[in-house]
Amino acid sequence: MPTFKIILFKQKTLKDGSHPIMLQIVHNSKPFRISLSYKCSLDEWDFDKSRFKRNFHGYKNKNAVLRELEKKAETSLDRIELLGKPFTPQLFRDEFSGVNKNISVFQFFEELFDDFDKKGKAGNKNVYKDTRNALKRFWNTKKTLMFTDIDYKFLKKWEASLFSNGCSGGGAAVYMRTLRATINEAIRRGYMDRDFYPFSTAQNRNGYSISHLKSKASPRALSIEDMEKIKNFPAGENSHLKQSFYFFLFSYYLRGINFKDLALLKWTDIHNGRINYTRSKTGKFLTIRISESIQTILNEFPKSGTGYIFPILSDFHKSAEQIKNRIKKCLKKYNSDLKEIASICGIETTLTSYVARHTFANTLKHKNASIELISESLGHEDIATTKAYLKKFENSELDKLDELL
Repeated sequence: MPTFKIILFKQKTLKDGSHPIMLQIVHNSKPFRISLSYKCSLDEWDFDKSRFKRNFHGYKNKNAVLRELEKKAETSLDRIELLGKPFTPQLFRDEFSGVNKNISVFQFFEELFDDFDKKGKAGNKNVYKDTRNALKRFWNTKKTLMFTDIDYKFLKKWEASLFSNGCSGGGAAVYMRTLRATINEAIRRGYMDRDFYPFSTAQNRNGYSISHLKSKASPRALSIEDMEKIKNFPAGENSHLKQSFYFFLFSYYLRGINFKDLALLKWTDIHNGRINYTRSKTGKFLTIRISESIQTILNEFPKSGTGYIFPILSDFHKSAEQIKNRIKKCLKKYNSDLKEIASICGIETTLTSYVARHTFANTLKHKNASIELISESLGHEDIATTKAYLKKFENSELDKLDELL
């Protein structure tokens, strides 16, 4: 049990020759001190009583304050014990100073939302909002949710609740990762003590681990035969599907570019016969040679005043929120069109925008392209492996892969 005492800290001498009055706490034989903003000389301090002597100006009032500070220290220790949390110097400082972590979890989410708005990060805000809402549905109580309430047991109960309400392993993992990021930021901002960190770390293997939540990937790649059917789709006879048909082919030929990145492509991203863009999901910069197949598709989309290659975004979509909403709306129509295209082509595989990425990897694999170049994880469990592999190869080697498509 920690002990405390008010002391005159003789080891430190101030400019006027006096010494600071401090609250000294000893825990596991290790002392730490908190300044009490008082000072006096050696002959003005009663070391036995831990009080100012009569010769100190205003000693009665100052001693009364010291008594209150002792009571406050005792109350702080009692509260820490009541919380059932391990004692740490920082936790005591927070309780004793009164500048403790009184911000609730949901209040902190609101603080993050404001930050996202200021930075124009609408996508991030929505991910955090979804997590906040899922957490609120679970914490269906009048009690305020504090960061100290979130421990291993809490997270296991939330996990069970998510699954019982039909959430997939991948969905639960997204919620948990977002909450983990929220807690990490709360620690950085001083709203939570790191000793209360509930997730597994190298130092604490007994914390909650997210790794078991990862859903096994469900590869959705078209066979080479089905991809040939898509390439031969009679776009001229189905003008209402023509645009979506070209979107899918372009994504396939551009190494599985996702719809968001496709929508954001501008004519200024083309230099010296290459398309250059930064993948929004990973932040990785990609540069891809414009093959004959890619150029054929680009020819179908003449330049417009918007600067975008494809007619998805316009000058009207300025804010991050407007861009996100527009892309979401167009993606919905795109996926609907792809289902109709698959039906016309006689393809049983559910066709979505992401199938182009899986098909890109699967086609190269079946044509005996180097597995190191395309990486199993492009369509499997860990996309980080793909990034790690791609960093190792020159564009000339990647260009050779494009010839196989």
